[in-house]
Amino acid sequence: MASPGEIQMIVERLREYKIEEDLTLVTFDEKNPQELLQTLNSVFQQLSKDHDVDVRDEDIQTTANRLMEFFPVIQYNFQGESQQFADGIQRGERSVVYPLLVHLLQRLPELKKRAYLSRFLKNIEIPEELFADPEVMDKFQQYKELQEAFKEAHKSTERLRGTSLQPTELKREVAQLEEEKQQLKTKISKLEAKLKKNENFTELYDVTSKLRKEQEEEARLADRLGEQITQLKQADARYFQSKKKLQDVQAASHQGSGEDLLRILEEDVQMTRMLCMEKLPADIQQKQSRLKQIQSILELPSIEESHIQDLQGRIQREEATISELAARQAKLRNPADDKLGMYRQQAAVVARKKQDALERLQNRKDELRELDMELNEKREKSGAAGGVRILKGEDFKEYANKLKEKVREYKRLKAELASVTAEKGVLLRTDEMLRARITDQAAFLAHLEESKGVRGASDLQGKLEEVSAAAATANQAKAVSLDQISATVTKINEAIKEKKNKLAPQIKELRTVRTDFSALEAEYLEKKALYEQAALGLEADRDKLQAEVTAYHDECRREESRFHYLHAMLASTKILLDRAKREDAGKNKIGDAGQGYRELYQSRIQQQENLSKTLREKQKAVKEGYDQALGQARMFKDLRKLLQCKMRLLRAEVDPDAAGGGGGPGSNVMVMD
Repeated sequence: MASPGEIQMIVERLREYKIEEDLTLVTFDEKNPQELLQTLNSVFQQLSKDHDVDVRDEDIQTTANRLMEFFPVIQYNFQGESQQFADGIQRGERSVVYPLLVHLLQRLPELKKRAYLSRFLKNIEIPEELFADPEVMDKFQQYKELQEAFKEAHKSTERLRGTSLQPTELKREVAQLEEEKQQLKTKISKLEAKLKKNENFTELYDVTSKLRKEQEEEARLADRLGEQITQLKQADARYFQSKKKLQDVQAASHQGSGEDLLRILEEDVQMTRMLCMEKLPADIQQKQSRLKQIQSILELPSIEESHIQDLQGRIQREEATISELAARQAKLRNPADDKLGMYRQQAAVVARKKQDALERLQNRKDELRELDMELNEKREKSGAAGGVRILKGEDFKEYANKLKEKVREYKRLKAELASVTAEKGVLLRTDEMLRARITDQAAFLAHLEESKGVRGASDLQGKLEEVSAAAATANQAKAVSLDQISATVTKINEAIKEKKNKLAPQIKELRTVRTDFSALEAEYLEKKALYEQAALGLEADRDKLQAEVTAYHDECRREESRFHYLHAMLASTKILLDRAKREDAGKNKIGDAGQGYRELYQSRIQQQENLSKTLREKQKAVKEGYDQALGQARMFKDLRKLLQCKMRLLRAEVDPDAAGGGGGPGSNVMVMD
């Protein structure tokens, strides 16, 4: 049974959710089982339209089964057996209905959402043997895909509802998007009008459409190619890693015994276990905590800059407080009492070193794996291109013989190079000696000219020859340059004349076009001003008409809702009227006796009146015999006291010791006949 506080909550929630607006505690307490069941069904009707049923027209067992089938959706767990609970619902017992109403009304908005989702996410029970049919399996898979799509759409809708965007911002954004849409429409119409003048517009449109589709297909294929390349690289990495492990195992099997191989494998297992048990859980926990933080941040509504600054200030203040408390704790702590402090520090240092070593080991492993991949790629590329390969057996001997021949050839060529280098030294020495002799001859010639009084005659002769050669070359170059310049000037003048002749009609046409352009520009500005003025007026009229249309739509919806309400009331009244007519005609028979409602209610009223009459008579008899009964009750109390006294005296007479020696022969005994 519900407590008074829960009953008060039920009444308040029924009024709050407008299920029964005029309900009070008195009227709720006076409800009979049928009315309680109707109230419970009205609450279920708030959750699902499947419960929009009049329980008076429905079989009571069907009503109980319908409500209990909905219990998994509302997550209601009852105590006891299901049949006993169903019987309690059928009888409208308050001990069954009240707890159910408390559960529903406490979480009604949440249960509404849950009931809405259950309509689309409730799994359909399909026998296992039907999954052998491909069509059934395909439809079931489509059903699951649609459920997943509904989940994503519902989540996105909830996120959008949770955003804190203001209506003014949304209106501004919508207006901006509408303006951009209108601009795009204008550009598209202008381009269509411009391109329709082209004779090959249809062909050009088809070609551009095909080009756009091909470009989209190319982009999609490029994305798929990138994904496949990534997958290929990952597969190559796994392949090279497995190949490297296989080579290591084969090398270990050839080089050592089985015990060595097992020892190596045990070391690898221990290292991998250490990484899995220590490093990976810490990394996973760190990433999970980071993911939870990001998800919580994403679920939060938009925060203003001032709020962020306030939070940062609070964080700084809290950090300063923490630092101050840590400093106080360090001052208050006695180093002599902390006997484990040194060991804690050593353990922290060891743990830090261990973590650093694990990270370095992981980095080295990653580098080794990358180098192995690169080495294998280069080996494969070199092998595919006919490059270096590992030689064995006869091939290696042949390669060694060729290498020996190349060494002998190298030594021979090195000896020749040494002889050539020596000969080069001799030639350089000869060149230096000859240059010295030339210098001596020049000094002898200068001394001879000085003795003859013509000092510098040889130098002057050489300079004159050089000057004359340079002058001849310059004259020849000038002649060629002048001819080229004159030819170039002539060509330029001819080109200018030709261009002037070609541009003369176009310049004349351009002047005419400029005049027309000025006139058209003035006309355009005038028409533009008229257009803007007309557009403003039309936009104002459109807004006014839109407001009127919205008002008419609202009025239409209200009238339509009122129509449906009146139609429903009319149907309900018609049903009641038909029932009343059948009752008046004596056709509405219920129960095994075949009685009508009038006869049934009259019989029940007669029974209640008879019961009331009997109770009144009993009440009258009780009131009349009250004094006599009260006196009789007092007499019985006195009689009881006398009997108790007699029992004590008899016990004392039978067993004086037990009575404390107070009795014996000659005692006064009261005897009652």
